[in-house]
Amino acid sequence: MVAAVHPEVLGYPTHVDLRFLRRLTEPTEPCATVYLDASHDSEDAEHALRLRWQERRTSLEEQGADARTLDALEDAVLRGRRAAGRAGRVLVARGDEVPLDRFLPEPPDQPSATWGVAPDLLPMLLQLPEPMTAVVVRVDRGGGEILLADPSDADAETEPVEEFEGEEHPLHKVRGGGWKHLKMQHTVENTWRSNVREVAERVDRRVVETGARLVVLAGEAQSRRLLHDNLGEESAKYAVEVEHSGMPSGADDPELEAAVDTAARDASTRERLAVLDHLDQVAARPDGAFAQGIRPVLAALRAEQVDTLLLDGGVERAALVWIAEPSTHVALEREELEAIGDEPVDQVPVDSALLRAAAGSGAAFQPLGGGRTGLVGRPVEDGVAALLRWAPAASS
Repeated sequence: MVAAVHPEVLGYPTHVDLRFLRRLTEPTEPCATVYLDASHDSEDAEHALRLRWQERRTSLEEQGADARTLDALEDAVLRGRRAAGRAGRVLVARGDEVPLDRFLPEPPDQPSATWGVAPDLLPMLLQLPEPMTAVVVRVDRGGGEILLADPSDADAETEPVEEFEGEEHPLHKVRGGGWKHLKMQHTVENTWRSNVREVAERVDRRVVETGARLVVLAGEAQSRRLLHDNLGEESAKYAVEVEHSGMPSGADDPELEAAVDTAARDASTRERLAVLDHLDQVAARPDGAFAQGIRPVLAALRAEQVDTLLLDGGVERAALVWIAEPSTHVALEREELEAIGDEPVDQVPVDSALLRAAAGSGAAFQPLGGGRTGLVGRPVEDGVAALLRWAPAASS
């Protein structure tokens, strides 16, 4: 599978949009977060999974987790989906609901189970970025098929949303010669181009409707290129062509799904690099819209000033942060919350508080540091930084 990427200037992307986590972070009732080895690559995989789960369950029981939450988790782990080969898994549960259940590319270095008012989401975000909505198109001279990669489930297949068959004129060039032959060739060419323009218009609509940041073009090479040329500016900005041997045949296409996955990872990497480049530019200016360190970033979150939260997963942060019912009301001292008329709910680990506040304010997220998705970036105080929506008043 070869992906031909047509780079465009993406500008300053907001990258991982944390709003998809808001329903996990808004309530302040306790929840369980579990990271475990979900590998299914040996004869005794089922037995090993039961033992690993029992360790996590015992840990949660000791922390005070209720029976309904534990039973919901057990049902998901032992009677739910199975991984293929090595894999990790993260689950968040509250009561009898499991609103987050996702496989991870690798087993966790440190399996864990935590019980508290804010879920532990940073390990997941360091391994697996936000699902990127992708509009996928298979096109040939007869028309096209538009599919939508489900952004809510990393394990879901692409979902067919629209098919388009070309005009009922000749769609294959005919043998012959002379003027009539040339006229027929011209007619078929016009029909083909008209078909592709129609598919392009439908793709443009889907991109607007879904907010997709990736458009994957597959199918016959000449139609693919013509489709790319006919896309609107927004769609073309995110378009990637993939060489794909299959013809339109519905969503059950492992080869295409693998190509979409690769294209999504590449697009995510490009966005991350763009964010890090912007961070370097802003941090170098004395009047830049930039904050670093736990306390300044907490203050920016309280002001709903944070556009992108940046965390270095390689830096250990042991601080506890007070939170209140509004997700952006976070502070190192409870007096800071009481001073603005809030009733502090509890203390939570700093990373959980930062991500809860970022998700609640519509901020994005970017890993810093090395490893799977951090792509390095500049060192920052406490391994915590933020790109701001506006420069601090004192610096303007």
